[in-house]
Amino acid sequence: MRFSQIVAPIGLVGMAAAFQPVANKRGGDGQCIPYATAQKLVADWVTTLTTPSDVANMENVLAPSFSDYSDSINFVAGIPLGSVTFPTPGAYIAGQGAQPPIGVDVLNLDAVTCDGVIAVRWVGTVGSNVAEAKGISILHAVQSGSDCDAVGPTGWQLGQLFTEFNSAAWVLDIGGTCVSPAAQASRKLRG
Repeated sequence: MRFSQIVAPIGLVGMAAAFQPVANKRGGDGQCIPYATAQKLVADWVTTLTTPSDVANMENVLAPSFSDYSDSINFVAGIPLGSVTFPTPGAYIAGQGAQPPIGVDVLNLDAVTCDGVIAVRWVGTVGSNVAEAKGISILHAVQSGSDCDAVGPTGWQLGQLFTEFNSAAWVLDIGGTCVSPAAQASRKLRG
């Protein structure tokens, strides 16, 4: 028996499994997150940054299991890289509440999957705003209740958040300094 006669059918079985409908990956009761609900979830998440005093919104949008990961935030805040940034909703609420509001303009909602993964590109405005702090966030929505059209405990909430942004621009905007290795080398040559 030839090798290709064995491998080809196995490869086809693997491909068929990969293209199975996403029904097994949907929310808790098998429902897909509607696009409009994903847009509302993104808008409510942005409000956690632009209006950090709105604790009721944060408590509504964050699932009890919520956690947030961002090496960009970790770098700026002095948290060890690779660590969870905010391990609980309470930590996120306290962290956002301890800083001034952040301006956020959503550039694009790039993807919404049936199982609640949402990709968002944005630009943040903070401090002196001398440099654009562009970022990408991946939101993982979880279905907390059976109402597919709702954001909150009766519908969809934010279960995990993964965010990365131009932390060099952010540091400059909040009054810090950030010089690239190439600029440092150039200064040494001229100096």
